[in-house]
Amino acid sequence: MMGVGSRVVSWVTGLLFLQLVAAFSVDAQSKQGTLSPTKEQILEGAKKEGKLRVNPGHDDSAIPTLVKAFEKKYPFIQTTFGIVTGIEGGQRQLFEMTAGSSSVDAFSPSSSFLDDYFKKNLLKAYDFRGMAKTGQLKIPEAMIDESGLMVWLGTNTGVLAYNGKLVPADKAPKSWDSCLDPYFKNKFSVDTKPNILTWLTAPWGEEKLLAYAKQLKANSPVFGRGNTRNITMLASGEVVMNCGMYIHTLERVRKQDPSAPIKMVTPNPFPLSYHEPEAVYVNSKNPNAALLWIEWLASKEGQELVDSIEPGRGSFLVGGTLAYKLAKGANASICGGFPPR
Repeated sequence: MMGVGSRVVSWVTGLLFLQLVAAFSVDAQSKQGTLSPTKEQILEGAKKEGKLRVNPGHDDSAIPTLVKAFEKKYPFIQTTFGIVTGIEGGQRQLFEMTAGSSSVDAFSPSSSFLDDYFKKNLLKAYDFRGMAKTGQLKIPEAMIDESGLMVWLGTNTGVLAYNGKLVPADKAPKSWDSCLDPYFKNKFSVDTKPNILTWLTAPWGEEKLLAYAKQLKANSPVFGRGNTRNITMLASGEVVMNCGMYIHTLERVRKQDPSAPIKMVTPNPFPLSYHEPEAVYVNSKNPNAALLWIEWLASKEGQELVDSIEPGRGSFLVGGTLAYKLAKGANASICGGFPPR
């Protein structure tokens, strides 16, 4: 993620810190020219618009269910959706928006091109923080990034995973040090894009993290790109442990196949990151409906539905989500997905 800065915090201290950052950070988008409609104006505008086009960042299997639930809450908004995946899809979305040919209203900016959306002024200048503070939109302020134009609606979480059929109970991984255990040499996997490990920079420091990476390499991991590939190797027995797995990927496999021998360990420190950014396209034809969509995704109802489909994907800021429950009692290392402006 571009320009990320992580910090290790206890659950309580971290949450208070995030709320303070949201409340007191200097918001460049609160200047003259930003939009702060009232809830009454938003609802009235959305009823007149009657339509909505969204490109969420959620898994393909989750989007239709989310759209259906949103339409149930707002039956006067006919909602269609698109699916944007991978760097190529994100780049295409960016090109279409820049050219003014996109029909999307609310969308998830690609993390690979996050700064470009700001440089090209592709985000409608809604003051999300101002509207949240005054209660016009019910969105937790800690979800709103420093620009005030984007809301981070989800979480990525990092855990250890192992094959319970192939790893004896007395050898089961317990911590990040387990990845250095000679018992797992040549038998565990690590992603070639180790985002989860980089989220440990704050508690460990760069020197310790680099030393750990060298020791990790010396233990001869099987390198694989992508959580899906790594969890497949784990389930098949090609490897017996993975160091750095997203919870939602792991839970998806266990949901699809309850007999899968995949077990999870929440390590200390427990790395997690803001995820699922959502914003309104500057040329949106249905901006009020887009605001209601983002507010609904941030709500407890929306978050619980996301988590029921993709456990671990809901925001750690919303009570009841899996990420919230795991982070609450953990030594959490929180990586902010906010690129510097």
